[in-house]
Amino acid sequence: MEKNYERLRTSARKRVVVFLLTCCLVCTHTILCASIYGQKRLDIVLNDILLVDVLKYIDTQTEYAVLYRSDQLNKIKLKSVSFKDATVDEVLSFCLRNTGFSYQINENTIVISKRVGQKDVLPQQKVIRNIRGTVMDQKQDPLPGATVIIKGTTIGTVTNTDGKFTLKVPEDMKTLLVSFVGYKSKEVQLGVADSVTVVLEEDVVAMEDVVVTGFFERKKEGYAGTVTTIKKEDLQKLSTGNIFTTISTIDAGFKINEDNVNGSNPNKLPDFTIRGKGSFQNGSTSPLFILDGFEVSAEKIFDMDVNRIETITLLKDASATILYGSRAANGVVVIETVAPKAGQLRVTYDFKPTIAFADLTGYDLMDAKEKLEYERLAGLYDHTGDLNENYEKDVDYYSRYKNILEGVDTYWLSQPVENSFSHAHSLYVEGGVENVRYGIDASYNQQKGVMKESGRDRMGLGFSLIYRIKDKVTIKNYVSYAYTKAYNSPYGDFSIYGRLNPYERVRDDKGELIPLLLNGDSNPLYDAELPGRDFTKTQEFNEQLSVDWIMGDGFRLRGQLSVSKSNSETEKYTSPFASQYVLEQRNPETGTQEYVPIEKRGELSLSTGNVISVASNVTLNYNKLVAEKHLFYLGLGMEVNTSNNRSNGYRLTGFPDDRYSDPSFAIQYKEDTRASSSESVTRAIGFFGNLNYIYDNRFFVDGSLRYDGSSQFGADNKYASFWSLGGGWNIHNESFWSKTSLINMLKVRYSYGITGNQEFSAYQAKTMYKFQVDRLYGTLIPATLMGYGNPDLKWQTQRQSNIGLDFGMMQDRFRMTFNYYRKRTKGMLTSITVAPSLGFSSDSFTANLGEIKNVGYELNLNMVFIRDRSKDLEWAVFFQGANNENTLVKISNQLKGINDQNNANKTTPGAVYEEGQSMSAIKAVKSLGIDPVTGQEIFVKRDGTLSYTWDANDKILCGDSEPKWFGNIGTNLFWKGWNLNMVFKYSFGADYYNQTLASRVEGANPAENADRRVLNDRWTTPGSHALYKNIKEYTTTFISTRFVQKENTVQLSSLSLSYDFPREWLKKYRVNTLRLSFFANDLFRLSTIKEERGLSYPFQRSFVFGLNVGFSY
Repeated sequence: MEKNYERLRTSARKRVVVFLLTCCLVCTHTILCASIYGQKRLDIVLNDILLVDVLKYIDTQTEYAVLYRSDQLNKIKLKSVSFKDATVDEVLSFCLRNTGFSYQINENTIVISKRVGQKDVLPQQKVIRNIRGTVMDQKQDPLPGATVIIKGTTIGTVTNTDGKFTLKVPEDMKTLLVSFVGYKSKEVQLGVADSVTVVLEEDVVAMEDVVVTGFFERKKEGYAGTVTTIKKEDLQKLSTGNIFTTISTIDAGFKINEDNVNGSNPNKLPDFTIRGKGSFQNGSTSPLFILDGFEVSAEKIFDMDVNRIETITLLKDASATILYGSRAANGVVVIETVAPKAGQLRVTYDFKPTIAFADLTGYDLMDAKEKLEYERLAGLYDHTGDLNENYEKDVDYYSRYKNILEGVDTYWLSQPVENSFSHAHSLYVEGGVENVRYGIDASYNQQKGVMKESGRDRMGLGFSLIYRIKDKVTIKNYVSYAYTKAYNSPYGDFSIYGRLNPYERVRDDKGELIPLLLNGDSNPLYDAELPGRDFTKTQEFNEQLSVDWIMGDGFRLRGQLSVSKSNSETEKYTSPFASQYVLEQRNPETGTQEYVPIEKRGELSLSTGNVISVASNVTLNYNKLVAEKHLFYLGLGMEVNTSNNRSNGYRLTGFPDDRYSDPSFAIQYKEDTRASSSESVTRAIGFFGNLNYIYDNRFFVDGSLRYDGSSQFGADNKYASFWSLGGGWNIHNESFWSKTSLINMLKVRYSYGITGNQEFSAYQAKTMYKFQVDRLYGTLIPATLMGYGNPDLKWQTQRQSNIGLDFGMMQDRFRMTFNYYRKRTKGMLTSITVAPSLGFSSDSFTANLGEIKNVGYELNLNMVFIRDRSKDLEWAVFFQGANNENTLVKISNQLKGINDQNNANKTTPGAVYEEGQSMSAIKAVKSLGIDPVTGQEIFVKRDGTLSYTWDANDKILCGDSEPKWFGNIGTNLFWKGWNLNMVFKYSFGADYYNQTLASRVEGANPAENADRRVLNDRWTTPGSHALYKNIKEYTTTFISTRFVQKENTVQLSSLSLSYDFPREWLKKYRVNTLRLSFFANDLFRLSTIKEERGLSYPFQRSFVFGLNVGFSY
């Protein structure tokens, strides 16, 4: 049966590959058809018409650009032209007969010229020579299809596939005009030589001058929003090998929160925020990601090849994010990729192998001797009055001691980890002609985790086509497919190994793994060797189409459509021979191991999910310069989104053997479970507009309005409006500002706006019921109340204000950006507990509860100390710092119920929300330490009295886990192709509840291994001063200020070195680019806190090598 399933899966993959290849062939056929312009058919019936009018008709009705000299042809008349379904060749041959002119078709250009031997219509102009030349870009690559004309005429030609051309030039005309799409046009003065070489520069508006918002493009000098633009060259200089850490390196406001539980788990994305949290409990804090105008997941961005990125723009405040409405409450990351270039076929290959090592420096566990001594000191083997019990204790002690004498000292932390080797491959093929360009991208990424047999494999394939019509209409189409398989380690939770005792043997005398340890616990290594599986497979199809029409007179119309479908399959199988099913006793007759009943052994969990999403938008742009001082930008648009989500799953048990792990062999559903399924549909619509006015490049005003509708809210609250307004002053453009001043840029700006949010699942505004499929009343199925809807559910709103200063001096060799912001979130969406009498589970009622205020500032400094272009040398230092403080302004009575529950925690601090305090506040009972006389902890009650009794009601505010200041300090050195970059990440002023001290030192269980500090600084006798209680008191360690410490950290987060080989060396091998690189991440970390890091999955240190090479054919 398993083989049949594998055949089906293999067959499905083959069908996917065939489908993709078919798409590629169809698209390639489209390109070829678009290139065969001579097949275009024309219908013409005209009388008494000028030849130039016929040529104009051909120019407008076909894909050809017709080049000619109007002064030579404007007097030639045709009596009658009549064709039906004729080719361009047939029409031209007829119209040019007996005129002394001929035509030539080069790619998509028709050149009309005099026949050889014919005299020029203007006798004073004589052809005296043939000019030959080559047109290329700055990388010395030829540009086929470039237009070359004689200035002031329509006489010209186009370059061939090698970028070469030949042109007859009249005697008195000495200037050529050369142009190519995407490049700046260039005038070439003809000298004595008959050959010329023309180098065109890319017509790319400097990224520091333009803000790309995804919907509109605005001049940065007149934009009031808070944005950070990261250019391609910055990414190459400061790359860490990981796109998210690279963004965080360049802008500290994009904060990656360290996950001490999941560590470096390859199947867990980090939690990142822009300007603090605006949600309660588990609300999403992730920004919105836009890739080439379409919303994508964070996983899609994580898997991207950084070399394919042209720019990254971070939109932070309301003025910048308003156009995305409720989806952008946590900020927006807009990414534009490099568009395929016309010309010769180019192939770029990128290879990044990675070696990673588990970082276990946060662990300092006891060895076997220390652990047994700790058990003795903790009193585990102290004798009592029961002789049998004393005998068993002695047996336990000496069995462990015997193992130690035999050299048993198992370092369990090393058992589930390994040095991993990962590799990522990316291939990109591009080419085409001026009006039709294509790109094919393929990638494969095998990311191995440092825990054995964990990892994530991803394969991607995409095809893009860009089609230009008359330089006015651009059609872009991108089709992609991605397959991902994420597999978890069979070795389980890493924290298990930190508790296992070092005197335990891993294997018995026969070399076989021991299923149960001395204390009766399961041996996780035994289970890991069994044939289990735990993986998730995901397939994703995307079709993205966009049309961009430059209408003229400042108008531009864009339309975008995206259709995506993803299928996921999750499977987890536990062997029936796993240790959890093993009984301690053996069969007394056979001596074999006994298990629980077969119907309860083994487990298989299967679930599938399908998501279909459709997104579309239309935008109209208008820009106008009036009287050379008044510049207007106007943008209007709308978007419609819909998503359909379906899922189902079930859990089975009762498997006789690992050979029969197919669902059909299961005996029953898992106890108290049955098959389940769910479906949800969400729809949203939005209308938006933006007006930007710039006066004389000095003063500017920017305003936006958004009207959103969502199916997730109640009937009376489906729609809401949001807006933003900002302005600023470019002081450096004032007449009184000296042009010779060292300060070349000084700009102040301010913005204020209101945005929304809808962080909850579908149907929370509606009362829901579920069917009781196990009960039937004839042909009817009863239903019971599942969730109480909230018809009054409203949009969560966020009011933001930002004041900023941009400063530059010495031609931007010193740059500074400063922002101060305030965010106030009202009507936060939160799940609350409802009365049990209503008859359904808790946390199923969503309401608008509470109000949060975030206040903070950001500072970015960049200083170029050395810039010597003659020596190709540059050295720069950068500094980024940020601060964010959040305050709970208001909470509802319902939310206070959560406080009572969390406040009752005795060992682990929970979130307790109180007005006027931070969401990240730490609450603990004040402690004066260990009493030297009694060895008991002294607590301070609310009224100031002292007590040995811990009371949750005595908890006070004792710290805030948010740092006072965090950011990056780095340096970049470039010299003759070498690039060295080093980045330090710092965080100062945070308070931290050290759970390692509380539960793994003082509160450690003597039956398990623990931190080595458990043996030191313990209270022993009256009068002794110590940090921790008596070693025999380990029952409960209560939450107190004793374990709250100040956390300051500095770590070398990234070190990279790369070298770009000179193009002169590569050109003769038809190699365009060749770069070798090396990245080292998280090399060391210094902290005032000593704790165990990476609890469920360890952290890692990684070393990445890189090869990037580009060829042209």
